[in-house]
Order: sequence, then structure tokens, then C-alpha cells
Amino acid sequence: MVNFMLTLISGAFPFCLTVLVGGYFTLKTGFFQLKYFSKSFIALKGEKGRGISSFSAMCNSLSAALGTGNIVGVAAALSTGGAGAVFWMWVSAFFSMVIKSAEIALGVFYRSKKGGNFTGGPHIYINNAMPKKLRFISFIFAFIGFFATFFCGNMTQINSAVSGVSNRLDIRFLIGVLSAIAVLVIIYGGAQKIADFLTKLLPFMAVAYILLCLGVIFKNYNQIPLAIKSIFIGAFSPKAVTGGAIGSILKVVSVGASKGIFSNEAGVGTAAIAHSQVLCAKPFLQSLYGIFEVFIDTILLCTLTALTILTSGVIIDYNKAPASHLTISALSTLYGNASGYILSGLLLLFGISSVIGWATYGISFSEFLYGNFGKKVFILSYPLFCVVGAVLSANFIWQTAEFLNGVLVIINLLVLMFLSKNVITILKEK
Repeated sequence: MVNFMLTLISGAFPFCLTVLVGGYFTLKTGFFQLKYFSKSFIALKGEKGRGISSFSAMCNSLSAALGTGNIVGVAAALSTGGAGAVFWMWVSAFFSMVIKSAEIALGVFYRSKKGGNFTGGPHIYINNAMPKKLRFISFIFAFIGFFATFFCGNMTQINSAVSGVSNRLDIRFLIGVLSAIAVLVIIYGGAQKIADFLTKLLPFMAVAYILLCLGVIFKNYNQIPLAIKSIFIGAFSPKAVTGGAIGSILKVVSVGASKGIFSNEAGVGTAAIAHSQVLCAKPFLQSLYGIFEVFIDTILLCTLTALTILTSGVIIDYNKAPASHLTISALSTLYGNASGYILSGLLLLFGISSVIGWATYGISFSEFLYGNFGKKVFILSYPLFCVVGAVLSANFIWQTAEFLNGVLVIINLLVLMFLSKNVITILKEK
């Protein structure tokens, strides 16, 4: 019963809500994600002005989302859900585009100003836009979000990163300590320093990983049709692809949905926190980043990871989450033993950047709940969990993170529906 509830809250129910809410906004806005898809790329230039730029906010949001989930999470999805899980990640991504746009739009529209800086996010737009009798939900969301920051944004990322480097406890502990020091130095400098760091790091990481994957895919280009075929067949008939190792369509849907939502963070609402900090932000223009971010995260990077594994010919040991080793095996078919070192380095960069990106969210939650004192305590304590995440059990960390992620998605999507008229009005504004 407990496992069923975990699966329901972590994947199946959030996926159903994502399709329903995303489908509703898609129809009401005249297919917003398709209509403004090309313009979401143009929006990359951002808006000129002082303070944190639109591009920096996007890098913060993407850095938090583009964590080890794009590498380790996709490998785990293939192992526990088969190739068909990728299809349901795509479905989730299509509806997630308009959802992420909606939460960014609300975040910017209902943000608050404090000391010359803006703050926003689900906890803020719940507090500022909902009726007084429902504003208690903002504190519930912020409280759960506070704990989710340590699991979703910190320990899962570091745990996956160090697992690709070594299984030795002393080495994992040392990496955790060094990561904690690096994180503390950067987040102690404040929002502007975080934004500057991630703006420089994100493009390098993304391009490097894309090139690595494309090398393997192009080498095995003749396997691409078979890989794509297995994704579509496996989505509806998992037994046919996995040889009976995975036979439940519900499991495939749940795995694909949970990994997709965990990866792009659409529905969680956290992207609205990053984008609300842009001084000159306009709700409609800023919302276009939601389309672009989900496309880059899930449609591009997650798909590249899946195709790299599926075209490489490596054997997938179903029902066993392989962490980074499945991706390393796929890359080694072209790059040899060096792939382990290369990917380990990238995993550390992805992991640390995601930890730093999520720090922005944790700071916002802690300040909302406990004021300036809570913010200071969070900044000093948050890096310590890099050490904890480096040595704890991966299963416990990932299950807890996906559960908390699912709870946040459920709350936020119900709030988006409650504020649907406001959302539609903003997304139709030009």
C-alpha cells in the first residue's frame, strides 16, 4: 500500500494533473506552446536593464533543472520503465511547456518588492492572489518546498554525481566536503553572484554534453530508427521491448512522468522564483522562457541521453536503476575508458550547478517562512547537505525527492487551475 501511494504521488497522479491542466491551458490559449515556440528562442536575448537579466534568470532556472536527472535519471527511467518511458516524458513535456509558462507569468505578475529586489514564486502568488481564507496554502507550499530543496536540489544531485566517480565512502565524503565549500562560497555572495556563476557555467556544460551524445548517436546512426521504434512500441506494449521484464503500462507511464517532471521541474513552480527576480521583467515575455526551458531540458537533453544509450547497443539490465554507469557504458563505445572520467566531471558540474540553482529557491522559501534570520541559517546549513547526500543511500534520497516533488506539483497545479482566468489573461497578452 505504501509503495502504491509513493508511485501515485510521485508519478501517476502528477502526470494525470499535468495532462489535464496542461491540456486545459493549451486549448484555452490556442496552443500557446506551439504558437510561441519560435519566439521563445528569440526571447533568449532578454531585456536590457540593471540587475539580474532575463538570460541569467533562465540560466538559474535551467541550471536547477539540468541536473544529474538528465543523465542518471534518464538511464534509470530506461532501466525501470523501458524505452517506452521516454515517450511519456515527451507527452509530459508537451503539456509542461504551457504549465511552466503559466507559473512564470503568475510569478512575475504577483511578485513582491522588498528592499529594492523582487521576490516571487508559487508561495508568493498564492499569498498575493488567492482569497484570504486560502492563503495558508502558501505556507504549506513553502514549508514542503523548503525540505524539497535539500532533497530535490541538493542531495539527489550530489549523490548521483559522486556515484559516477567512486563507490569508496572516503572519496565520496571528500567530494561532498569540497562541493559544500564551493556551494557556500557562491551562494554566500547573493542572488547576483549565483546568477553570474550559472550564466557562465550552463552554456559550457550543455554544449559539452550535447557533443558527447551526438558523437555516439552519429556513430550508430543506423540504429536510430530501431531506437525510436522501441520508444513508441514500449510506450504501449512494454513487454514487446523488454522481453517481459516490464509488463505494466502504468509503471512505464509513472516512470516516464516522474522522471520528466523531476527533470524539467514544470508544475513545481520553482522557475517562477528565478524569473521573478528580473527587475525589468514583463509577465508575458518572461513566460516564453517556460517553453524554451522545457524543450532544452526534456525534448533535447533527455532525448539525447536516451538515444545515446539505445543506439549504442549496451545491454539494459531492467528493473535495476543503473545510476550513471549505463550512460558511461554507452559513451565508452566511442570514447573508450576516458568516457568515465569525462562523464564523471560533467556529472559533478551538472550536480553542483543544480545545487546552486536550487539554493535560490531555498533562500526564497526560508525567507518567506522565517524572515532574514531563516535566510542566513539556510545559507550556512544548505551546503552541509552536500556531504550528507554524498554518503547516503541513493534509493532513499531519490524516492523522498520524487515524493516531495510530486506533492509540490499537485499543490501548484491545483492553484494554477484556481487562478486559471488570471493565467489565460496574461498568456493572451502581447
